[in-house]
Amino acid sequence: MNPRLTLMAVAAAIIALAALGLYWKGRHEGAVAERPKTRAAVAQAAVAVLNTEGARQTARRVDAAVRQREAAESTILQIIAKAPNSEDARAPLDPDRAARLRNADRSLCLADPDLVGCGADRDPG
Repeated sequence: MNPRLTLMAVAAAIIALAALGLYWKGRHEGAVAERPKTRAAVAQAAVAVLNTEGARQTARRVDAAVRQREAAESTILQIIAKAPNSEDARAPLDPDRAARLRNADRSLCLADPDLVGCGADRDPG
């Protein structure tokens, strides 16, 4: 191989290595610059997963509460419909039981004064 060809090959190799080095440095610096954005995106994804799971749990709880309320309303409607026709509908209440019911009413009114029967619209007796 003649010296001129060898010198050209060495120069081409040096240029190729320099280009590869610059390319690698640029890739590395670009990755370093994008790392905070990547971390922020991962954190946002984690928050979105937590929000979605929280929304699912809330929906389940609301659904359960609605089903409970509907079941309670159905039971109350059945009791109200049967109460006037029950065999003890006209019998007087035991004084102890009447006192317990009054105490329960007072407790409910203390818990929520806006309930029907509490406050100014309450029957004094």
